[in-house]
Amino acid sequence: MNAKWLAKEYILSVHAWLLDRLSDPILAANKIFCDQHKGERCFILGSGPSIKEQDLTRLSGELVMTQNHFHAHDDIKTINPSYHVNVPMYQPAEYHDDWRQWLTGMNERLPTSTTLFFGKNTKCMVDELGLFQGRSYYIKTGGSFVTRRTAPVDLTRTIMPVPTVLTQCLAIAIYMGFSEIVLTGFDLDQIFLKMQDRSKVRFYGLSPITDNEAEETAEKEAAQYGKEWFYWWMIWQQCFLLKDVAEKKGIRVVNATRGGLLNVFPRKIFEDMV
Repeated sequence: MNAKWLAKEYILSVHAWLLDRLSDPILAANKIFCDQHKGERCFILGSGPSIKEQDLTRLSGELVMTQNHFHAHDDIKTINPSYHVNVPMYQPAEYHDDWRQWLTGMNERLPTSTTLFFGKNTKCMVDELGLFQGRSYYIKTGGSFVTRRTAPVDLTRTIMPVPTVLTQCLAIAIYMGFSEIVLTGFDLDQIFLKMQDRSKVRFYGLSPITDNEAEETAEKEAAQYGKEWFYWWMIWQQCFLLKDVAEKKGIRVVNATRGGLLNVFPRKIFEDMV
C-alpha cells in the first residue's frame, strides 16, 4: 500500500477527530434519531435495475428508506418512504444548477411526510431554495475508514466517507436502532454495466446530477486508471465494518436484492419478507 496515501488517510482521520471535539448544533439535531426505531424493521431501497422486477407496492405500511434519485420511481407515493437519504454535494460549483434542479424535482415527487438527510455541505443550497423546511437533517462525512476498526454511526459526529449511498443509509439506520434492516435493489454491479451503457446502471437511467460532463468524466477516469476497483474495495470494507457494528448492537442486516454482487450480508427473498 502506498505509504504517502496511507499517511494522508491518517491525517484525514486525525482532522475529523479534532473537529468532532467541537460542538456542532447542526449535527446535534440528529440526536432525536438515536434508537428512535428500536425493535422495528426497515427496508432500504437501492436503485439497481433489479428493483424493477420487484413489486414495491407490497411495502405500503412498512418503514422505508429511499435514497438519491429514487423519487423517480412510479410507486413512490405508495411506497411513502419515511426517510430519504442523499449523498453530500460532490461536484464543482459550475454544476450547482444541476443540483438545484435535482432537489426541486425531489421536492415535487417525495411525500410531504418524508424526512430527508443531506450532507452538511448541501445545507446552504437546501436553505437557498427554501425546500424541505422542518424535515431536513444533515450529516457530516469524512476521516478515513482505513484507520478505523469500527464504523462510526453516531450522526452527531463525523461518519465514514461515502463511496456509495448504501453505507450512508446503513449508518443512519443503525443509529436509529432498527432491529432488522432489509436491503433490496443494491445490485452493486455498476463496475461492469458502466462499460456497456452508463444509462443502464440504475432503474431510472440518469438523473440531473449524473447526466452531466462532470459525472461522465469522473467515471471515465475512474475506469481508465483503475480507481473504480479501489472504490469497490472501499464499499466492501465499509460494509464489513458496518455489519460488525450492527451485529454487536443486535441488529440483523439482510440482502433481499434479486441477484447482484453484494454478498456481505445474508441473502433473503424479498417476496418472502413482505
